[in-house]
Amino acid sequence: MAADQRSLSEIPLAAPIDTDSAGKGGSVAIHSVFRVICPREGSGGTGFLHKSGRIVTAEHVVHGCTEIFLLSSLGAQVPATVAASDVDTDLALLMPRSPIITSALPIAAKAEFAVGTQVTTWGYPGGYSGSAPLLSVGYLSGLDAIRSQAGSIIRRWVVNAAFNRGNSGGPLVHLETGEVIGVVSSKLAPISPIAISALQALSNQKSGFTYEATRPDGSKTTVSEGQVVGMVLEELRAQVQLVIGYAALAEDLRAFLKRHGVDP
Repeated sequence: MAADQRSLSEIPLAAPIDTDSAGKGGSVAIHSVFRVICPREGSGGTGFLHKSGRIVTAEHVVHGCTEIFLLSSLGAQVPATVAASDVDTDLALLMPRSPIITSALPIAAKAEFAVGTQVTTWGYPGGYSGSAPLLSVGYLSGLDAIRSQAGSIIRRWVVNAAFNRGNSGGPLVHLETGEVIGVVSSKLAPISPIAISALQALSNQKSGFTYEATRPDGSKTTVSEGQVVGMVLEELRAQVQLVIGYAALAEDLRAFLKRHGVDP
């Protein structure tokens, strides 16, 4: 047997669970999962409450945000600031300006999970305006690795689940235990280098027909016809769903919290 075949055969596989309880964590998630909003930038994502009283989310969700608000499922709006962040692992910790008194999601102490383990996430995908977080169910499909800007190797869960823009920062929850085993980072939306170059060219095109647009903060800006086309294409790409996404590992989350003086 070839070496690569042996390695594949040795990957631990989880047996399918015989349960219809995928939504059983909703009673906790509805209180502990928050919509993260950057109003001036018109962007946002999802975050969840840690037992420390802080909110865990993805770094890219709050990167460059000049103002951050947390919106609960009950409509409470709490301003927050970035307490710590890590670009390499795509993790961030937010400090609410006022205490959030509700159930927190526990982080798994276990680091190894079998491919096929059923997981859920609760969050606020783009285009959804409801108050309660939405449920998405899937399986751990495997592990991937990327090289960070600093040169270190960062492992990520590959998850067979419907992750969309806005789900970033949400908890990846072990269906049976209710523990967080990862943090939703991104969905897989492949794009060729040629298409990337074309989109970049459109975004840089400032000549030709232009019109005045209003930014999320109310200020005005001039946008060219080419930039409008680029924006539409980027929006369409963001809506493509291959039902595969990435999530930061719980072990990286625990290490991140410890580095910043927070007991996981």
